[in-house]
Amino acid sequence: MAEAWGAILRFLGSVLSAIYDVIPSYGVAIILLTILVRVVLIPLTVKQIRSMSAMQKIQPELKRIQQKHKGDRQKMNEELMKLYKEHNVNPLGGCFPLLMQAPVFIALYSVLRAAVPVPALPVGSVTPQEFPEKRSICRPIERSETSWTINCEITSEDGKTVEEKRVEVQHAQTKAGLASFVTICRPREISDGGATQYGFLCQSPTGTGHLPREDGEFKDDSLGDALVADKATFLGMHLACSPTQATSKSTIRQCTAADDAGGGAALIAYYALIALMVGSTWYQQKQMQRNATGPQAKQMQMMGRIMPIFLGFISLSMPSGVIIYWVVSNIWTIGQQQFFISRQQAAPAATPPATGGEKGKPTKQPKPKPKR
Repeated sequence: MAEAWGAILRFLGSVLSAIYDVIPSYGVAIILLTILVRVVLIPLTVKQIRSMSAMQKIQPELKRIQQKHKGDRQKMNEELMKLYKEHNVNPLGGCFPLLMQAPVFIALYSVLRAAVPVPALPVGSVTPQEFPEKRSICRPIERSETSWTINCEITSEDGKTVEEKRVEVQHAQTKAGLASFVTICRPREISDGGATQYGFLCQSPTGTGHLPREDGEFKDDSLGDALVADKATFLGMHLACSPTQATSKSTIRQCTAADDAGGGAALIAYYALIALMVGSTWYQQKQMQRNATGPQAKQMQMMGRIMPIFLGFISLSMPSGVIIYWVVSNIWTIGQQQFFISRQQAAPAATPPATGGEKGKPTKQPKPKPKR
């Protein structure tokens, strides 16, 4: 299972990298990947919309059955299944596209957050007191065939004063080269041959872990190379960073090697993206409420209020690239739903069946008697 999931992540990373090779913009590559995914899901989405429309049409009959067999759940379920079969309706049909998108969403999240890890052990020994895990950010400054010198900035507990220390480390990638893609190291407990030693876990920028490499390195002008060089931005945003990480110059270093990318005017794009996500989610829910009736309408109204707020809250800690995927997916869904709603409204209304008289002929109504 883990191997299959790893293959999916590598495939998604390869597609993202291939799109970037054609259009060298990280944001545009994510947008085009989103559109590609939604195109593949069109057949399932059509089934979802038709299923929702059919469910709305049988709502009065469904409600009548629920009222009639309120005290007999088994009988009610039998009648409901008969109703669904008669009208060829799958009550779970509306969930399939959402379920299909969930793995893509999780996979894209994983691709944008994954890095290439390189364990590094100090020459000599270091302690957690010298290099506190949560307050130390280290970067390689000198590289040789067998070791690196890393410079660590260590903040005080109040997060203000900074102390610098340098330490020499030996890394596990000597045979593969100098691992030039490594940009950041953090103190960690490192297992070495069964023994645990306090050392450093060095890694590439986030978003590179599942991108294609040749001989252990990223190709020139590839997406991986651009991420390592801090050139893969979109509208001023580092797409592996969440809006919360972009809040200041110190917190943004958790997700990018850029020294001056956080805080200030750069935050406008991050939070504008969240506003777009909340607004498009609200409108999408509102659009779905228009044709809803009965209990379904009440449920959708509640979802329309809660869902945008909930998603806006959790998106504060999501990579901005994932939020772009979400916004584009919402806009696609809005356009798709509008297309089908317009077609339904343009379709001629069904003629009600004639009652009384001969079959197929309307009953003649008696002429009103003239008033005296």
